[in-house]
Amino acid sequence: MMSRADLGSAAWWSEAAARGTPLLCAADDADGTHEVTFLWRAAPSAQASAVYIDVYSHTPHPSTGPAELRQHAGTDVWSWSTRLPSDWRGSYFLMPVGPDRPAPEQGGGAALRRWWISLLETNAQADSLNRQPSHGGSWGQPLSALLLPDAPVHPAWTEAGQPQGRLQRYRWQSAALGIARDTWIYRTAPQAQASDPLLAVLLDGHYWARQVNLFGALDALTAQGKLPPAVYLLVDAVSPERRAQELPCNAPFWNALQRELLPPAHALEPFTAQAGRTVVAGQSFGGLAAAYAALHWPGRFGNVLSQSGSFWWPDASDTASGGWLAGEVERGLAAGMPLRFLLEIGCYEDSMLGPNHSFYRALCAAGHRAELREVRGGHDWLCWRDGLLEGLCELMKDFDWIQQP
Repeated sequence: MMSRADLGSAAWWSEAAARGTPLLCAADDADGTHEVTFLWRAAPSAQASAVYIDVYSHTPHPSTGPAELRQHAGTDVWSWSTRLPSDWRGSYFLMPVGPDRPAPEQGGGAALRRWWISLLETNAQADSLNRQPSHGGSWGQPLSALLLPDAPVHPAWTEAGQPQGRLQRYRWQSAALGIARDTWIYRTAPQAQASDPLLAVLLDGHYWARQVNLFGALDALTAQGKLPPAVYLLVDAVSPERRAQELPCNAPFWNALQRELLPPAHALEPFTAQAGRTVVAGQSFGGLAAAYAALHWPGRFGNVLSQSGSFWWPDASDTASGGWLAGEVERGLAAGMPLRFLLEIGCYEDSMLGPNHSFYRALCAAGHRAELREVRGGHDWLCWRDGLLEGLCELMKDFDWIQQP
């Protein structure tokens, strides 16, 4: 379509809308990739001097210079093309910028990053011509889904109906942490007779409670016998700043969660006190936090689902070792405890692959039951939401439970 003589005409845009964006060319059998073209249409009154695109785990990090669409002369068409594998799944957004907010010419990557972040809240937008439902990121920012023909999609998301379990919302006012936050307590199959149902603690609970139909998906998997009846405790991260403070290996956060949150949550919806029947799951900083919790409190958290764990912490330039936490494991932290770890990392998360592999090796050398899965995906909620369901099913299938009729 990009070579047509009527590029930018009403008929051309009508066909682009009918096909849906981004535009795909047939797969190259030689390497199994598609040429993918993203579009943005300038409004008559628009004053965009640049249009940027962020394809998660594919475009350059904004601090090194963001990817920029080009305007086709004499038209209202802006486009950017790339090649992606046929099983690509991921999120992206478009960001038009006016002449009053140009990219900084000085200050290096730090200045570019500050400029980019300042634009996200007001300028980032989903692709209006993308026929997939738009979704929200960690804090609700608009995103579009890119699912190429061979992309895996967990069937539970399409099977999920209205939640059928018991949902309770609890406002956790933490004296120890000096802040209040929402938590969600969800009991699947509440009609099942279980005196101490399994517990799964999900970090970044604000995302799971507000951005996707997680409760409906859990119900579907429970009804199919792929998950046992369980209690899911979702914990809000409050803000990006608070999240960055509390999740990277923070003992006060976990002490407060155990002393201040678990008892009232248990009073509202009883759940197991056994570490071996408890899962803690998180993504990125949350994946690091989940592993930290189990290693430091193995008597409470016996199973870990870490997705794209930030095991480079505290040194972002560390792309090889398993970071500080791997060092703690090597020095004997939680030695001899029956802990189980399921680590998931996307094959496109270049700088995070090394730390995850190193952390996995440290766990194995220390005698823990660990598995590392390198999946086709990136640092992206669109990948993590499938991995969360798969990981919960994997970790919980070995638990001693009986599905009630």
